[in-house]
Amino acid sequence: MNTLLVTLNSKFTHTSLALRSLRQTAPDGVRLLECTVNQPKDEILRQILSVPAKIYAFSVYIFNVALTRQILSDLRAMRPDALILCGGPEVSYDCEEFLRQNPGVDGILRGEGEETFRELMEALADAKDPREAFFRLSCPGVSALHEGEYREFADRHPICNLDTLPFPYAEGELETLRQRILYYESCRGCPYTCIYCLSSVQGKVRVRSLPQVFQDLQRFLDAKVKLVKFVDRTFNFDRARSKAIWQYLKDHDNGVTSFHFEIAAWLLDEEELTLLESFRPGMILVEAGIQSANPDTLTAITRRTDPERLYRTVARLSQGACHVHTDLIAGLPYEDLASFEASFNRVFALRSHCLQLGFLKRLKGTALQHRDDGAEYSAYPPYEILKNQWLSPEDLQILKGVEKMLDRYWNSGLCTHLLSYLIDAFPQGAFAFFRGLAEELEEKGEFYLSHSQPRVFEQMARYLNRVLQGDVLATANALLCYDLFLQDRCHAPAPWQSVVPDREDLLTLLKSDELLSRLTPEQREIYGRMTPVQWLRNSDFAVFPCAPDGTPEPQKRLFLYGKLRISIKI
Repeated sequence: MNTLLVTLNSKFTHTSLALRSLRQTAPDGVRLLECTVNQPKDEILRQILSVPAKIYAFSVYIFNVALTRQILSDLRAMRPDALILCGGPEVSYDCEEFLRQNPGVDGILRGEGEETFRELMEALADAKDPREAFFRLSCPGVSALHEGEYREFADRHPICNLDTLPFPYAEGELETLRQRILYYESCRGCPYTCIYCLSSVQGKVRVRSLPQVFQDLQRFLDAKVKLVKFVDRTFNFDRARSKAIWQYLKDHDNGVTSFHFEIAAWLLDEEELTLLESFRPGMILVEAGIQSANPDTLTAITRRTDPERLYRTVARLSQGACHVHTDLIAGLPYEDLASFEASFNRVFALRSHCLQLGFLKRLKGTALQHRDDGAEYSAYPPYEILKNQWLSPEDLQILKGVEKMLDRYWNSGLCTHLLSYLIDAFPQGAFAFFRGLAEELEEKGEFYLSHSQPRVFEQMARYLNRVLQGDVLATANALLCYDLFLQDRCHAPAPWQSVVPDREDLLTLLKSDELLSRLTPEQREIYGRMTPVQWLRNSDFAVFPCAPDGTPEPQKRLFLYGKLRISIKI
């Protein structure tokens, strides 16, 4: 049966694990189409219609449901005899409502869909009219609406033995997707019960056996893909298992592939920490959700953790070889503006490479969906909080401003040296610093404008000169210059710069043995392929009054750009 699996990813670099898992468990004749939410609707429909199919199955999520609804409606008008199905978290928990609101959809596959989809494809394989045949079937895990009559068949039990699921990527597919983000799961379910998270309702944890995981990982390593993201919700819930997987990756490092894990950082023991610190820099990326530093909030959302151990672990990991991502959620119970400011300052001080400030969303199927505490949420995806008894709409707008400044200057990597210094040097704290910056930009009508990188640095310099003074201001300005030099060659110094290029003897320095002795063998190989003209175009030199950490130690710094992108103390 000609079947097309469709989803809209949030970005082109993303890939759909769900569609690939369905395709690999189904009979032949199933094709896959990935588009993005950034494409025009007509362009997506054109791609869908270019594939001759009798069955269309859509994977629906919170980020793509709005556009998917429009496509489903138009597709029904264009393909009135086709069987149109949906699955995914955005449709699995209010099936009847979704089907009645979207009459172009014939049925929904609830929950884990591999076995349900396979059974449907096998049952419909010889059907001349798959839509008519579908309405005669009784299949566990399916909800259907036919001529106004809603039918919901029994829930399908979760898959217990994940080894029964094939590797989700087809033969030769990894080579074509090498530069994109590839997703992989070694387990399903989560041992925790956070009220806002869908993983808390997915049942007990089920795992793929270690030999099978090792075999799967070796396929990624052999293909030298760029990044593999484990979708396991708490990867290190079993210490022995997580250590074994990390050790396998370390022993088989190909020098190219990186791996991302979502972890419970407070569970890591000394052996795991030592192992993670021994990896090639950047090979391991960990996401450590913190959500709040308020103990009453953590209790209310049933998030069991050891906060002090968590903070120590994240701070240590952030200083090592791992790239560390932390999370805070605004809008949780008992977290007012002052409490959130305290949580923000506590977590920002850990100096993780990325701190995501998210806003509470009332996801379908979670315990939060049925919580009645007076909170108001948007009726439209992503169902984000609008206010609650602890945060007013105005409070949330303050947090939106902090979020934007945080992303622009810290998470982007634009001003990490400046902001690392100001964590301790700015007396009001990091939250107040970002809040004040956002308010200044809004007052000047610049908050919503898109700016070039030089303009973004200029705005920061202006703000520093307003809120700092004396030695702290001088050091902050120098570190802002240092962050600027790290981005690219300084062609024309801006008026605010306290440090400007010093290129008088730059070529002599670039030819010196001293420089070559500072480069690694790999860096020397790249550098050796460049001509003197290329050296000059891809380098800069400046004298700073302090070290990159703010220590009052005058330094001469050489910056190499292009593929090298390093800073060297001379």
